[in-house]
Amino acid sequence: MKHAHTASQAAKAAPPATVDAPAAAKATPVITESKDEFVRQAAYFYYEARGRVGGHELDDWLRAEAEFERQSRPEAGDADAASH
Repeated sequence: MKHAHTASQAAKAAPPATVDAPAAAKATPVITESKDEFVRQAAYFYYEARGRVGGHELDDWLRAEAEFERQSRPEAGDADAASH
């Protein structure tokens, strides 16, 4: 049971792959999780990246929501291609 608990903790601590990936800005991500789950994990990732210093919860949450929206939008070229 101890190993399963450790793996569960590691999964919770891991940031969403699309948040930390430098190529994410150029690639069209596939978002398979809910917005709430993505934002929750991303906000926690930002908190950890800052050294677990509290007091920035709202900033982290809003930054994570903005990241979700940015990655959820189709590229400008994709919208043109879909309309034709």
